[in-house]
Amino acid sequence: MKYSLKLIILLFIFISVSCQDKKEPLGLCEDIYRPLIVNINYTDSNGKELLFGDQAKYPVDQIKIYKIIMNDIAVPLTFNINKDAKFLTINLDKVESGVFYIKLNSNVLDKISYTSKIDEKSPCKDYKLIDIKQNDLSGRYDEKNQVWILKK
Repeated sequence: MKYSLKLIILLFIFISVSCQDKKEPLGLCEDIYRPLIVNINYTDSNGKELLFGDQAKYPVDQIKIYKIIMNDIAVPLTFNINKDAKFLTINLDKVESGVFYIKLNSNVLDKISYTSKIDEKSPCKDYKLIDIKQNDLSGRYDEKNQVWILKK
């Protein structure tokens, strides 16, 4: 009985020590899902707001955002409207390059392509957005507000 108890204790110590040798946070990265998101706002060439305000050219409550999958099926993307900070927050696929569409009204459709890469500085090696293009024109990143500005 004493021999069995000592063997169990030694086995427990061995397992505990071998688990501590790993350089990863224990289960933290697997337990928390962090979506790849982008904050977007539209302005005209003079910097005037096009989505927000009483006289918005493209009212945010009428905007549609989607991606196209096989057989040309449009799948809506999840997005939130932040009226106070004046931007749309869009949940994107975690891929190195992707495409989605923003339909501002029945006559205006923008193809948005994006690139991202794995952020080696992130403890969980998550994707980080590095570029946004609107109809093949690069967007401008406002680092202070963390918003991509697209011009119309």
